[in-house]
Amino acid sequence: SFGSFPTTPHVLEEFQPSVDVFRNFNARKIVYKAVSSDEKLLSVYTNLIKEVIVPHLKALLVAEENEGDKKHTFYYQYPPTLRIQPGPSKMHGRSHRDAEYGHQCGELNFWMPLSYYSLTQTTLFVEDSPDSKKFHPLMIEYGNIGKFHGTLCHHYAPCNKSMCTRVSLDFRVGISDYFDPEWMLQGIKAQHGRKSITM
Repeated sequence: SFGSFPTTPHVLEEFQPSVDVFRNFNARKIVYKAVSSDEKLLSVYTNLIKEVIVPHLKALLVAEENEGDKKHTFYYQYPPTLRIQPGPSKMHGRSHRDAEYGHQCGELNFWMPLSYYSLTQTTLFVEDSPDSKKFHPLMIEYGNIGKFHGTLCHHYAPCNKSMCTRVSLDFRVGISDYFDPEWMLQGIKAQHGRKSITM
């Protein structure tokens, strides 16, 4: 176990990690292993992709291209990434764009809070356009999903000053005609796993 809840019933925002699951690489590997072996979570995530995310992207493509019958393949990250950021803490995530880590322009980022923003007052900050240096917070609550172009737009997680733990799920989706599933940035040792769906 890498943490505990101080009260019963469990409240996610009260989860207290026993290790630095926000910044420490080895601790984050423990979180990754927990997510990648959780069949129930992965089943719900797959349904989210198939029933919400892909139909949303398909509708945007149909509106843009006016080709309703055209099939597109969507390459989604599998498993998703779980982020756990306890507070109060001065630990923060640096400003970056995902191109630095081998992600392509044909991918979109999705960010989904699992804890309540009203409790943590901590969220992701995203650049409004590439290299604008104008950041805005994703002020969304549990039950909503933010979408942005993280390959080119810088984003970062500020420190969590609250007494609560911030938890979120993020993932990326590549879109055929804009995404090459065979491409890999030279020097990158690891990439996210992917699955695909055609619609």
